[in-house]
Parts: sequence; structure tokens; C-alpha cells
Amino acid sequence: KAEHTMQLSLDTLKILTDKNYNGIILSASRPHENLKQIYKQNKINTKKIFFIDCISKCQGGTEGKGDRVIYVEKVSDLTHISLAINRAIREIKGKKFLFIDSITTMLIHNNPRVFVQFIHYLLTRMRIKKIGGALISLEEETDSEVRAEIIQLCDKVIKF
Repeated sequence: KAEHTMQLSLDTLKILTDKNYNGIILSASRPHENLKQIYKQNKINTKKIFFIDCISKCQGGTEGKGDRVIYVEKVSDLTHISLAINRAIREIKGKKFLFIDSITTMLIHNNPRVFVQFIHYLLTRMRIKKIGGALISLEEETDSEVRAEIIQLCDKVIKF
């Protein structure tokens, strides 16, 4: 449910960063500066996080400072998102994970068929590179066919 997604995200990130994973956060719903502040308030080590901010530029926000963030023009630019993820993978050392904060939000901005292909590419690339991952989706807000296809690509589905 929507009201639980932020807490679920925070709990997941806290566990992973506490276990010495370095994360790539693909954010389609909040600017990286906002997320960084929330993570710090919840004692999540932001030095272990690399942000791909898909929201700041398209909403007219300013780019914050920092070397652990890549700004993408818009959520629908899957090619640049993919390039940003690849760059983050190269820059981060150690155990890694990719966290997509909202499949639901990304689907608002993308053709569902194209988006499923994008997710398939990402998950395959993550497996090849031995990178963990977590995707968050609102069940009632996500098209059932798209959700079914994405579920087939995942190792495990946890419902809250």
C-alpha cells in the first residue's frame, strides 16, 4: 500500500547499507537532495549511496552538488537512465545493489511494453554483474500484465 512504501524503502536501505552494500538509488518520485536528507534522519549511511535522480531536472529543480549523483532529464529517458546505472556500477566498489523506488511512478511516464523490456535488461545485467536489487511497486496501481511480467524476472516477491 502507498502509505507503507517510504518506511519499506527506509528499512530495506538500512539493512543493506548496514551489511556493507553500496547502493544505486534510481529515484523517479523524489529529488535526491530530499532523499538524502530523509536517509540521514533515519541513520542510513548516504556515503554508501549513489543517486540517479530522474525528477529534479524535469520538475525545474536545481541540481545539487555532489559526486554521487547523476541527473537524468526525465523519467521517460530509459536510455540515459541505463547509461547512468552503468556509470554508477563502474564507480561503486564492493558489494552493490540497485534500488528502484517506484515501478509505479516509472510506468506513468513510459510505455508499459518498453518499460518491461527495460526492466528485463536491468535485471539481466544485474545478475551478470552479481548485483543485488529491490523494486517497489504498488500492486493496485500497477497494470496486472506488466506486474506479472516483472514478477517472472524477479527471484522473490514480497507483499506487504
